[in-house]
Amino acid sequence: MFKYFISLVLLVSVLFLQSCGNSSPAVKKYNVILIAVDTLRADHLGCYGYPYPTSPRLDEFAKKTVFFEYAFCPIPKTSASFASMLTGLHPCIHQTKPNRSILDEKYQTLAEILKANGYHTAAVVDNANLSRFFHFDQGFDSYTEVWNETESKTQSTPFITKKVLSFLNTPPSKPFFLWVNYIEPHGPYIPPQSFIQERPQGRDLRTVKKRILSVRIKREMIKNNNFYEGYVIARYDGAVSYIDSEVGKIIDTFFKKGLNKNTIFIFAADHGEDLGERNFFFEHGPLTFSHSVRVPLMMYIPGSSSATVKTPVSVMDIYPTLLEQMRIRPPYPLQGVSLLTPQKDRLLYIFGIKSHAVVKNNIHYINVSPRFQKRLGLPPNHLYDIFLDPQEKQNLYSGKINLALILSAQYDDYLKKHPYLRSRRENPGKRKLSEKEKKSLKTLGYL
Repeated sequence: MFKYFISLVLLVSVLFLQSCGNSSPAVKKYNVILIAVDTLRADHLGCYGYPYPTSPRLDEFAKKTVFFEYAFCPIPKTSASFASMLTGLHPCIHQTKPNRSILDEKYQTLAEILKANGYHTAAVVDNANLSRFFHFDQGFDSYTEVWNETESKTQSTPFITKKVLSFLNTPPSKPFFLWVNYIEPHGPYIPPQSFIQERPQGRDLRTVKKRILSVRIKREMIKNNNFYEGYVIARYDGAVSYIDSEVGKIIDTFFKKGLNKNTIFIFAADHGEDLGERNFFFEHGPLTFSHSVRVPLMMYIPGSSSATVKTPVSVMDIYPTLLEQMRIRPPYPLQGVSLLTPQKDRLLYIFGIKSHAVVKNNIHYINVSPRFQKRLGLPPNHLYDIFLDPQEKQNLYSGKINLALILSAQYDDYLKKHPYLRSRRENPGKRKLSEKEKKSLKTLGYL
């Protein structure tokens, strides 16, 4: 780990000298590729310790990047998490609701600020929560909504890859920002059969008394007459393997076309997924344990050495990091900070629909609402050392009550200063969701 620390110090030093060596504030125009996969939990990738071979291509790519071991989302729901990724703001600030919510136009998105600095901006998105209807297209010259181009979820992943490869094989003549959103690991988990490998059978969910089970996954289990958790986990892992294979094609083109010489490439996710931990099966949003809030994050920077960063970071840090690399001043105060100068003792506040969490250094504190305590048979308070116990099996709360009380009070104080889900009404205008948007949202369980 010491060599990784030294590598990071050298990396930050080089980047600092690159930025300061020229007194001119001129923009340094790297291309940017941001691939953000929906519902991809970090610990189901080999590079994050998963024992099954789900991600050989990403595992290899990770060795060439600044690799963040402990990256978190600020909320385990798509709309609000992506809003944070694109603005550098916490959900309590940008006020985008968890899902089916508008991204307020008063904030300057990554696409808007790069476009204003001479970039061509393009996006390919596969979650209808990110549609033009919800204003996530702000600043994009080209905005491909995959559900309008395909007939079913099974067609979307190869369509995205083909679209991205076409873009990279004939890139625009000026610097570009390309945002790619895959949704394959999101329920109902229907990857090609060839990517599904057997997993341990696990529990028969009909025998688990205190549980919450995704309705759409329950339908699939009934349809296939298989009620074992391993059956579903195998399909989730198959979706991860499928994404790994498709992203691998993009990585190959990235290096083959020489884009690695002048392009920052970020791989991330908006949130993870609960796969039966604490008897919450195949869903995300309510709970804020690591399974649903810890995400993969790796960043390739041209000409820089690889490094591993253990200090916890957030996906909202992507925005200020890219602006820093382009020498662009942020348009407003940010909650995100540069990924290349991670802050020790920083508090990461994570909002869940039925719980909340605070991450500080190696400590992850979670408080669960009374309703979910009762439904899942959970104690209200949890505290884990995520460095020593990344699967969060040993609750340290009883021995660290004072620390938990401090973190809980800090979260409450933050939420009092910046109330969330209470202070903003939305007006999407006269247009209604299209039938294809409704179909896509229904497939994913949002309608």
